[in-house]
Amino acid sequence: MRQPLLLLSLSLAVLLWASARAQNQVEIKFQTDPVLVQTGSEIVLTVLTVLTAPQVFNVLWQYQGVGVAQWSQTGPSTNAGTQFEGRIAVTANQLRIKGAQLRDAGAFTVTVEPAATTGLRPNSGSVQLRVFEAVAGVTLQVPSIAVEGRNVSLSCTWTSGTEITVQWGKGGASVPADPSITISGGSLV
Repeated sequence: MRQPLLLLSLSLAVLLWASARAQNQVEIKFQTDPVLVQTGSEIVLTVLTVLTAPQVFNVLWQYQGVGVAQWSQTGPSTNAGTQFEGRIAVTANQLRIKGAQLRDAGAFTVTVEPAATTGLRPNSGSVQLRVFEAVAGVTLQVPSIAVEGRNVSLSCTWTSGTEITVQWGKGGASVPADPSITISGGSLV
């Protein structure tokens, strides 16, 4: 008499396990990746999902493996003692950090845990944050006289900035590749 009951219990457990395994993960992606932010400005990391706020049970944001903020149906919370302390705010789909610093750059991971009623499983994704200092003190040095048939050297210098790319142009268009032109960083000959 007990054998059918045991078989029924075992069958039910297997069906529940198979049903849970068949659930799809909640799809997530980032509005922008990588996120490029100037020092001093606000960092905004936005995760996009098919869920509305009431369908989200929990969202955990981590920076290089350390939890920095969490949003749940009971409200937001932040992790004291991180480099972001006092600068961070979190919602169901965003992490905001005031006053971007160069050291804030790196990988952020978000884990979205849907409410059980959605039938979806949690999922994680990472977004890269790059922080730069604006270029300042730009000086363009040109010769006072250019002689036809001779080389002309131009140079561009700057006093500060990170993530710098120098692009040379003429008349609003990039200088085309040409064997008679040498471009090296801030110099054009």
